[in-house]
Amino acid sequence: MRLRVLVARATPYLVMLATAPTVWAPGDAQASWVESLVMPGELTVKHARLERECGKCHESFDKTAQERLCLACHSDVAADLSVKRGFHGREPKVPGQPCKACHAEHKGRQANIVPLNRETFDHRRTDMPLRGAHTKVLCDNCHVPGKRLREAPSYCSDCHSAKDPHEGSQGIACENCHAETAWKTVRFDHSTAAFRLEGLHREARCEGCHKTKRFKPTASACYACHERNDKHHGSFGIKCQSCHTPTRKWPATEFDHSRKTQFPLLNRHASTSCDKCHKDGLAAERTPTTCHGCHERDDGHHGQFGRACETCHTPTAWKRPTFEHDRDTRFTLRGRHKEIKCTDCHRGNPREEHLDKSCNACHRNDDVHHGRQGPRCNSCHDEHGWSRAVLVDHSSTHFPLTGAHARVACLRCHLSPLFKEVASQCVSCHERDALHRCQRGADCERCHETSTFRDAHSPR
Repeated sequence: MRLRVLVARATPYLVMLATAPTVWAPGDAQASWVESLVMPGELTVKHARLERECGKCHESFDKTAQERLCLACHSDVAADLSVKRGFHGREPKVPGQPCKACHAEHKGRQANIVPLNRETFDHRRTDMPLRGAHTKVLCDNCHVPGKRLREAPSYCSDCHSAKDPHEGSQGIACENCHAETAWKTVRFDHSTAAFRLEGLHREARCEGCHKTKRFKPTASACYACHERNDKHHGSFGIKCQSCHTPTRKWPATEFDHSRKTQFPLLNRHASTSCDKCHKDGLAAERTPTTCHGCHERDDGHHGQFGRACETCHTPTAWKRPTFEHDRDTRFTLRGRHKEIKCTDCHRGNPREEHLDKSCNACHRNDDVHHGRQGPRCNSCHDEHGWSRAVLVDHSSTHFPLTGAHARVACLRCHLSPLFKEVASQCVSCHERDALHRCQRGADCERCHETSTFRDAHSPR
């Protein structure tokens, strides 16, 4: 066969063959014997069994046959090339190159005919591009020594089945829910499920609803998850969505009280929590709608003003009544009267009782005159202060108040409540203040003035 090869590498054998032609064997046996005789070197461990079968990889006088024979044996690589998958199908340098360009044989048992550099290998040329946390994984964690590189696991479950909290109940397509950045990072699109996540449900952890790590079947009713959060303890039923929505936190409610009931919530009622009125969990139509029905305990009148609270009070503020005494009655409140409580005057129901409007009717117990001056207190007093306000114009009497007299309290002179009995002579009040013990007579005004008693002047 190949004379040039024989001449170059096997000259001694050619001489022997020329001088002993009878040794030459006919047909395929002859070719196999010659090829094995001139084999350039040992095959690798993987191909060692083929050293006596050159025809498995070579055909005489056909250089192109080797490529075909390689792919015939390595059918998995041939399949990858045909559909452009795996390393051979994705590596752009492979098409058009013979196998021996990368996988050269006859270099010895320990020769490396798979010249891949683990440090620089681009995993994107495979069906398993490394992303996220996979870029930090050591090669030997997936590529077990003694196995072909293509035999490395490519499904998530192949590596992570031992850590699968679902215990295989969700199948092996882990990538549908989990990301490669971290195993616990979930990217499942819940909008593809029968129960779409809205509002705060999007922030909930998977195990909050899927406690068993199994997603089918999972209850979708609110009460199935929120029974423990139900402050009504089931008294309002299990249709939580009637009042609550996932867009707001659980205590908040979006129940439209004005539209769905006959009791619209206004002002302070609108900010009142449901259980303030619905204490026993009864339905809305059984809850009292009258003011007194809810505010009986807040009634400072203790029921004496009746139950029509709305005639004086509004939902704006319970302690700020709308009743205007000046407008709604015939008794205008002035001065200190505006500061007193309703119950200071109204002992019973103000709509039924008929109060005496005279001062003495209310202030009889405060009357220091004990009734001796009559019931017309307003002759001397007004609403600005019972004990200090005096309206009597002393200049209209026979004893006008001048000097220090104008600042003296009435009772200093009017020791007895009867004003008409008060003496007007100086000595009647200042006998004890006279240093000369009234030895100079009772007409003190001859030497003293009302501005001050102690300063005296020459007698007139």
